[in-house]
Amino acid sequence: MSKEYLLNPQENDYKANLHCHTVLSDGGRTPQQVKEQYMEKGYSVVAYTDHDVFIRHNDLTDDNFVALNSFEAEWVDWKETVPTKRRTTHLCMIALDKDIRFQPCYHREKHLYFSPESSRELVEFDQNEPDFEREYGPENINEFIKKCREQNFFVTYNHPRWSLETLEDYGKYKGMNALEIMNGAGIESGAYDICENSFDEILRKGQNIFAIAGDDNHFSRERFFAWTNIRAEKLTYENIAESLKKGSFYATNGPEIKELYVEDGELHIKTSDVKYIIFHTGHRHFNNYFNDEGLPVNEASFPINYEDDDYVRVTVQGFDGTFAFSNPYFIKK
Repeated sequence: MSKEYLLNPQENDYKANLHCHTVLSDGGRTPQQVKEQYMEKGYSVVAYTDHDVFIRHNDLTDDNFVALNSFEAEWVDWKETVPTKRRTTHLCMIALDKDIRFQPCYHREKHLYFSPESSRELVEFDQNEPDFEREYGPENINEFIKKCREQNFFVTYNHPRWSLETLEDYGKYKGMNALEIMNGAGIESGAYDICENSFDEILRKGQNIFAIAGDDNHFSRERFFAWTNIRAEKLTYENIAESLKKGSFYATNGPEIKELYVEDGELHIKTSDVKYIIFHTGHRHFNNYFNDEGLPVNEASFPINYEDDDYVRVTVQGFDGTFAFSNPYFIKK
């Protein structure tokens, strides 16, 4: 039986920050400065997700770097009178085609929470579409997600811990492509946005979503605390977009996943030297691989129960407490 690859070792890894802010919203560096600084740290891809303004950066893309055209939108529960207790929803929308011009779900006057008015001069939108009114709640958020997906955007749900949302909230959101399982700003600030449990909660509700990690850099500080390794044949906008669509990537803040595939009814993984390799299925079918003498492990396999398992995913933990999270292998029923 041939191998069914989730992460093919014959392709290349491209280090990506899929959550980034510049001076066009509440970041501290220009898009060009962000490119230069992230390339110095070994990144090949940055999604420019400035708040509420979709601005194309195709001029930054070259043979060694891909700038993904993107934006972030947010909803706030204004009914809560205490600001620090207000729940919020933040979504990033990444254009899967570099030639997409229009920002979906635009409003000509409202919803510019963190970006200067001058940034709006750079936004293009469909003049024939009515203004999209945002209202905190699943019905409005799901309509927004649906419209963005229809216009070929990859939608991520960000930092649930910082957002103060629970399954009662994000469990009602439909159509997301991915959950931000690690958020660098949240890790640094103390919110500790490593949200593995949120990921499983959504998966157990039957939603087939992926896991990304983002730096969420603001102001003058770039954290480099969490990133997404995208596996693709070539470093082009088209190839990176295709890898996002099919889930050929993993989230990490340290460990490497070198290979991930299904063969003969088992999920196989090969990694850098790590402490634990843990398989999850969303129910009590799981396993943790480690060395009894405390030596590193770097590969493991797990039998898939095709009758009971809905998905199988892997958590990898390094000796220094860092993590990598694979995307799930979804069981076809």
